[in-house]
Amino acid sequence: MGFLNHATNNIIIDAVLTERGRELLSRNDGSFNVAAFAFGDDEVDYSIIKKYGLTIGKEKIEKNTPVFEANPNENISIKHPLISFPNPLTRILEIPTLVRDDDANNSTIQMFDTRSLENSSADIVQTVVVKNSINSTGISILDDNITDSRFLVKMHGSLLKMQNGTFIDTDLNNVDTYEISTDIASNPAWDNQISASISFYSIGVVSSSSFEEFSTISDVNKINTSIQVIGESSGANIVIPVTITKRTTNVA
Repeated sequence: MGFLNHATNNIIIDAVLTERGRELLSRNDGSFNVAAFAFGDDEVDYSIIKKYGLTIGKEKIEKNTPVFEANPNENISIKHPLISFPNPLTRILEIPTLVRDDDANNSTIQMFDTRSLENSSADIVQTVVVKNSINSTGISILDDNITDSRFLVKMHGSLLKMQNGTFIDTDLNNVDTYEISTDIASNPAWDNQISASISFYSIGVVSSSSFEEFSTISDVNKINTSIQVIGESSGANIVIPVTITKRTTNVA
């Protein structure tokens, strides 16, 4: 859904079904039901406020921000969702982000399509630990409304599968969505800091045809993909880069 600016006092909304919505509607069995909607502010550049101050910065954002058209691809239609709170008077001082607890630099995860040794899971099964994070150091507890009890995990179903999450569905772009519960992080920076270990694998998923379809231009034996983790309550997300390499030697 996008707001169209026709230079009038009227608010015009351009609403389209996502590809997933069209798929559900096409079943024509009465199961399609719009139960909720979400707003996002992907097009807003908040660094303008830091640069020009609150008053002038807000005015520049209102007058100069381009308005995105509705996007039918649910995987990229809203990257920065707005959050609703049951108490409108709740004052939130910090909005969490998601970071990797196993790698602060979010380095690319290296994987292979087959085993290097019989019964070995090295390089074909990987685990990342994702936690929420805030810039402040003086916080003792984070508001429950933005503390994620679950993460949504998305990955391309022709390249990777999640090992320890609950499968939800696959969209028309073959992106699988999983759900995983969070726990209190190890050595938490505040009382209710959360994290989750996410395990995924490539063996039995990536095939020769996968390399023909998804390999990089510079190397037909490499596939660059990613895993997206989204906080179900906070809307915070992190994209984890993954490279899958075709193993050219036989299993020992």
